[in-house]
Order: sequence, then structure tokens, then C-alpha cells
Amino acid sequence: MLAALVKTTPKVLFHTVGMGLYRPLDPSSLQQQALAELLDLPCDDLNNHRWECVNQGTTNRWRIELPEAAVSSLFVKSNPWDFSTRLFGAMFQLSINEMGFYRQIRPHLNIPSPRCHGLKGNAYRYLIVLEDLATRNACFSDISSRCDLQRAEFVIDTLAALHASCWQDARMGNDWKWINRQQYRRNNAFLTFLRQYACQAAVKRYRDLLPDETFQLAWQLNHSYPLLEQRWGQGERTLVHGDAHIGNMYFLPSGEAGLLDWQVLGYEHGMRDVSYFIINSLPTDVRRRHQQQLIERYVQRLERGGTVLDQQMALHQYRLHAAYAWVSAAVTAASNTLQERKIAAAGLIRASRALIDLDIGVFLEKDING
Repeated sequence: MLAALVKTTPKVLFHTVGMGLYRPLDPSSLQQQALAELLDLPCDDLNNHRWECVNQGTTNRWRIELPEAAVSSLFVKSNPWDFSTRLFGAMFQLSINEMGFYRQIRPHLNIPSPRCHGLKGNAYRYLIVLEDLATRNACFSDISSRCDLQRAEFVIDTLAALHASCWQDARMGNDWKWINRQQYRRNNAFLTFLRQYACQAAVKRYRDLLPDETFQLAWQLNHSYPLLEQRWGQGERTLVHGDAHIGNMYFLPSGEAGLLDWQVLGYEHGMRDVSYFIINSLPTDVRRRHQQQLIERYVQRLERGGTVLDQQMALHQYRLHAAYAWVSAAVTAASNTLQERKIAAAGLIRASRALIDLDIGVFLEKDING
């Protein structure tokens, strides 16, 4: 872990300087003319507009009321003020990824996801203006709440539609080449340090809540991670959301599930999103009863979209990406700022139980390291 930290230090210093040069934008301080240019609206449409800070976390979220415009309200995302969260975002280019998604990819997708009304910025400060989903009576949730089978099926349908539409997409070799993938994982030294630190810190912080086997499994995951990354980079891939837990989703009155927060999108196995969702978002009892059924549904929905994924391969990739789901939960749980404690704990507990249920220790020993 020390070697990874030493390699990471120059990039941390570089981004710290960048953060000092570009302070986060407070959208409520924008002059009316600048706001009109951002939204591509006549200045008069912004008369009597009002700002409301919705919440502050991994991003700051605002709502702007526009009583004089055709669109009555919009939703705005901006950088957080917290230093460590801003640094995390800069190191992983989260704002660059999400702006790239809304600028280049969202217009080509036929799945539920917010429409973009304007964006500006860089890795250190940005604004993304989206449709206000409250006007469509959308419902939101988080990992600490229960997700039932019906909602899980709607999520699987949306993920299958996304993946089928971009399966082995030629644009990944040209227009969308900037999207993360295993061949050139960004900030590899920082990722190694973060993973090694987070696995230790998360297990220590939540020791009393986790199954005893978690500690050995965490060590095995770290030891096997380079080989896992090689496997993740092999075979047919597609555009994935990358952080497909229920807190990054919404549900319309029709039941249809939409996807939010595209900051860690990638070009990976589609089963990465499926594993991540099932393992981190479903209560353990629901996952145990229905994971096979949901994977079968995913394969069937892919086929409807013209994409064939062998059922046995899907089950293999489900276990393969369970490791990623657990490490992601550990990174969140090790942080004091990425999620509330109850949400972080829920994800880590569910993921730890899933590793045991899926016999990941044996899987790593025989299928990955064997």
C-alpha cells in the first residue's frame, strides 16, 4: 500500500493545485445573463427565478424555479465544497465523465435518464443542468431501503435495454474512446492505494456488523485483484452505468426505472451493472430468492434487443463482478463523505453476505488464481 501511495502523491498534488485555482461554482450567484447563456433561454424567461439548495454530498444539488419560462423548474448539479470529496472527483474525472455522457452519449440512448439543458466546467468546477424529475412525479430511494422484486425487474429491464443498444459498439473505438475501460484504467496507482486502504478501513469500521468470513475474503480480493481486472477486460462488452445502485435510479409512475449520476460510466461486461445492482441494492433475502430469476430475465431482455449472452456465461460473470461490487461498497463505507453511515453500512453488509453465498473464496482460488 505504501508503494501505491508514493506513486499517487504527484497526481494528488497536481489536482490540489487545480482545485485551488478553480473554486466550486455556486450556481445561485450567477448573473441572469450568464444563466440565460448556460440554459440557452431568453434573459426575460429568467425573471423572478429562485434557487433552492436540495442537498450537499458527493455533488451539490440545486433546484431553480423558473416562473416565467416554459420549463417551470430545473435541477442543477455542481461540485461539493468538501475538500476530500472534490479531490476524489478530480482524481477520477467524475465531472468530465458525466459532462461527456450528457454531451455525447445521452442523445443517442432510448432509456429513461434525465435530459440535459446545459453544462459547463472542467474537472474542478462544473455545472450540469438537468430536467427536474419531480415534475414527472418520479420516486427516489437509497441502498438502506428495501427494493422489492417488481422494482428490481424494472431496473433489470432498463439495464438490458442500455446494454443491448451499445453492445460491442464501434463508437467505443472512436467518438467514445475516452470512456473508461480495463485496457487503460485511469490513475491505477491511486486506485490500488484506495482499494487497499478502503478494504482495511471498511472492515475495521464495521467489524461488529459483518460476517466473520469477510476479513479473509477481503484479503483474498486484494490479492486477486490484478487477475480480476484482466478477466474484466476480456470478452464482449458494452456501455455500463458503472455505479448502478438504487440510489442512482428513479422510478416513474409507470414503474419504469431510470438511471442517474453517470460519473463512472465505462465499457465493460454488462453483467457488471447487473451484479452491482443485485448485490448492493437488494435485501439479502430478496437477492437469495430471486437472483437467478433476475439474471435469466436480463439474458432474455438482451435477446429481445438483438444481443445474445449465454446463460452460463452470465452466471459466471455475476460471480466475477461480485468482487467489484464488494470493493465499491468498501470504498463507500471507508469514507465519511460519500454516503450516510446507514447507507454505507447497508451496502457493505449485503455485499459481504453475497460473497459468502456465492462462495467467492473458492471461486477466486480455483477460477481466478488456479
